Amino acid sequence: MPRRNRMARAALRAAERPAASVAPAAATPVALASGSHPRGQAMDRIQPWAPVVARVALGLVLLWFGIHELIQPSLWTGYVPVISSTSHLALALVLVHGWALSVLGVALCLGVATRLAAALSALALLEIVISLSLTGGVTDIVARDLGVFGLAVAVLASDQHRLVLRG
Repeated sequence: MPRRNRMARAALRAAERPAASVAPAAATPVALASGSHPRGQAMDRIQPWAPVVARVALGLVLLWFGIHELIQPSLWTGYVPVISSTSHLALALVLVHGWALSVLGVALCLGVATRLAAALSALALLEIVISLSLTGGVTDIVARDLGVFGLAVAVLASDQHRLVLRG
């Protein structure tokens, strides 16, 4: 690790620590949230792992649907817009989509190229939400996929990456 990065991280950690001359404010909500209260301490321990949970959850959802599209693609051809659900093209598109979702799901679960996988997942989910909204209106399926899209955006925006494979 370059010396400059270590020095920058040390400076950030020092800036985040409270000054020694400041009296602790035990009764303030800020002090309670920052770890002086048992709930605050638990949140301090859980918070760094939240992006990992979000990333793996998103990966599992994508993998689940990707595998289902690969196992029974004929059940999914009705979701392909503009093309007849009985056409070979619709079947081929579902299979390609199933492979893409499966690869993205595995990448997210294993922590491989997490930002790229999250960005591509967000794009795929945005396409799904728009397509379903235009063809069938806003339904419970669209609402669910919109929530998964939000999860993909949150994983993409996360700056804390734990349990990832780095090259």
